Amino acid sequence: MKLKKVVIIGMGLIGGSIGKALISKGLADEVVGVCRRQSSLEKALREGALTGGYVNNYGEAVRGADVVFIATPVHTIKEILKLLAEVIEDRKAVVTDVGSTKKEIVDHAAGFKDRFSFVGGHPLAGSEKTGVENSCPELFRDSLCVLTRGEMTREEDLESMRRLWESMGAAVDILTPARHDEILSFTSHLPHIVAYALAGSEEREYTRYMSTGFKDTTRIASSDPVLWSDIFMSNRDNALKSIERFKEILSSIERDIRRNDKDALREKLKTYKEMRDEVFQAR
Repeated sequence: MKLKKVVIIGMGLIGGSIGKALISKGLADEVVGVCRRQSSLEKALREGALTGGYVNNYGEAVRGADVVFIATPVHTIKEILKLLAEVIEDRKAVVTDVGSTKKEIVDHAAGFKDRFSFVGGHPLAGSEKTGVENSCPELFRDSLCVLTRGEMTREEDLESMRRLWESMGAAVDILTPARHDEILSFTSHLPHIVAYALAGSEEREYTRYMSTGFKDTTRIASSDPVLWSDIFMSNRDNALKSIERFKEILSSIERDIRRNDKDALREKLKTYKEMRDEVFQAR
């Protein structure tokens, strides 16, 4: 597929990677960015993530756009949706996002269904690194992107977004916003919570003895704290459920150790190892 004009609001890792993918694969004639600062826009242009752009000028940027990506932190997406509702003139424009939570955002977008079609999106790709300088046109290759269907979503737009993400290399699943948030609280949000907690549990005097196990397990604790605190709060109820589940598992391991029950402990660890290996060996 080929689009005339795609707008990307936010030029970080994901926004930059979308721009680079669109340009490198010839999926859009124009890839226009909207940044908060001139320096951010200039960097994105130098990186080859955009063909043009604006600083905080949403009206000019979205004029004639086929698709508008919101690639900003979760807590800013609702305000940007409101701004877009004031400036989008062509109701054929599709607005989508890349936020790590969906229900809160999709519910908010429903208030603007007379202004544009909204397709909630979440590419399950990324890194603990941030910034357009770390973006990559192949970031989405062999990854999964979740799209969500809301009351403001036209089926033809859902299908066009599916094709666009597939053209950027991703497989696509379609879920309800609530189901997305439930699943991701366990598969994405909880691992970040645990990594942050583990990083915070260590004594600084032990740092000389932290080897690859600690480094690998806490890698994602290097992620942006502002971004992830917003995600945890946006998906608060599900995050709390996933934490409770993890606490149950951790407590059961603790009980085995306290009771000196090596057999029970070994059986648990064996089961969890097999569960983990089964998931990743199948990929």
